Amino acid sequence: MAAFGEEFLSELRNRCDIVSVVSRYVELKKSSSSFVGLCPFHNEKTPSFHVNPAKQFFYCFGCHAGGDVITFVMKIENLTYPEAVNFLAESVGMHVPKSTALDSEISLLRKKILEMNRVAARFFHDTLMSEKGGVALEYIKKRGLLPTTVARFGIGYAPESWDSLIKHMQSKGYSRDDLKASGLVSTTERGMFDRFRNRVMFPIIDYRNNVIGFGGRALADDPAKYLNTSENIVFRKGENLYALNHARTNKLGSLILVEGYMDVISLHQAGFNAAVATLGTALTPNQARLMKRYTDKVIICYDSDAAGKNATRRAIEILKNVDIDVKVVTVTGGKDPDEFIKAHGADKFRELLDGSSNDVEYKLGEISFKYNLNIDSEKAACVREYLGVLSGIRSRVEREVYIDRIARETGLTKENLTAELETYIRRRAREEKKNEEKKAYSMLSGADRNKNVNPEAQRNLSAARAEEDVISLLLNFPQKLDKIEKTVSPDDFVTDFNRKVYTVLCEKLKENPSEEPQFMLSSLFEPDEVGVLIGYITQVGALSVDGDEIDAVAERLRSEKKKKEKSGDMSDEGFQNYLENLKKKGK
Repeated sequence: MAAFGEEFLSELRNRCDIVSVVSRYVELKKSSSSFVGLCPFHNEKTPSFHVNPAKQFFYCFGCHAGGDVITFVMKIENLTYPEAVNFLAESVGMHVPKSTALDSEISLLRKKILEMNRVAARFFHDTLMSEKGGVALEYIKKRGLLPTTVARFGIGYAPESWDSLIKHMQSKGYSRDDLKASGLVSTTERGMFDRFRNRVMFPIIDYRNNVIGFGGRALADDPAKYLNTSENIVFRKGENLYALNHARTNKLGSLILVEGYMDVISLHQAGFNAAVATLGTALTPNQARLMKRYTDKVIICYDSDAAGKNATRRAIEILKNVDIDVKVVTVTGGKDPDEFIKAHGADKFRELLDGSSNDVEYKLGEISFKYNLNIDSEKAACVREYLGVLSGIRSRVEREVYIDRIARETGLTKENLTAELETYIRRRAREEKKNEEKKAYSMLSGADRNKNVNPEAQRNLSAARAEEDVISLLLNFPQKLDKIEKTVSPDDFVTDFNRKVYTVLCEKLKENPSEEPQFMLSSLFEPDEVGVLIGYITQVGALSVDGDEIDAVAERLRSEKKKKEKSGDMSDEGFQNYLENLKKKGK
């Protein structure tokens, strides 16, 4: 982590009120002394994401993300600590003193990889425009791309050579270790070689206009028709979207989600600047949440083959989970949007967009194709699937509209369909209640909160809970530091993670006694660890611990330590049974 002056960070936090910052990404509503909303870090339908304006921290009781405004920006923007500080400072017009910003090795490497990607993008584009780029230019012309489009998207060519890019990058001063970290090369026992060879290259640019990676389309027979940069600290396929840097400012008011690079580029060239694509993978929840930052409406326009239809069904559910209004374009007369526009033109594609169906209509249409309604058994199966879809609609009026349609289509009465639908709705409500109970169990037990950050806690629940109360005391009552240190020793701790936290916090509180402890966390620990520590403050048990209970908490911790030393393992049987009962209720 980078070191910043306490005075600078204090002023930054004063200017960057956490409620205001979070509200740029999450719709918050006032609830008692805090604000609540749907968590931007996991899919949920019931808000469990809380922002505390008094203490200036956030916490999600569902996924256990938490921290101050810097931690929030680190997670939401996928930034390192110094990058998040600079991001916030820039947003409020503050200058970050050079003398106080000491970039971490990770931050330096991140910057270097982004620089290398820019250099590589220029190399690929220049190669395309040189004599070596003839075969790639011919391919690009056949695909109907204009020179202005090639320039706008920075399209290039990786020559059919084992080390052209390596030599170029080394001539610019980059080392072999730099190249290995970049994802631009591959290595075997025989050495290092260019990852991309004889491919049309598509730079992948994030919404901050950084070149984070590349997609390469093979020009010869190759099992991997498309190949992406290998994942690294700046490139994660499931967290970015191709062409979002262009599409996020479009005037359509929505995004058009397609499958491939060429679909995106063809649509943009035809004037549809809202098109984006996933990066060689199925749509992920993180990509859906990224789209949610810019729009509440997404039009899915995947290929018309079986794989495209399956991908459409999955994408609908993922987008609906983050409250995005979904429509679906069914491409006719061509397999994909690129082929359709080439065959029929932009005006016909605009007609497809105007006639796009909502997600319910699309699902009902897909179901109807599967069955022959002249056969009673198939009609019954079809109606069951129809009602399963309608049971997820909240609006009674909307359900009635579709019931009317299904009644006309099947010849069944509206009364019977409505009565049967009520059964499906009650069944769905029971399932949702069970899911909520499972969520409550998870919140009470803290099991999934700790499983990655502090795995030892699973085997030592009572000891870990006592440790958490000690740390909660330290965070809530830093003025009691002397008393806590005299009463609790790091040797009293059972789990390594909590021992490390206790030791670090004691040391830092002595160095900066005037700083609020929760504001130290983002600079001392990783975002997932910060979430766990904020959880220590907010968990039910910790809320009942006050500054006068130091002796009692310390004695409980030492008692659990003795049990651990005596038995070699630790577990509170009563607490375990209680949790198991909760878990069974949630099933």
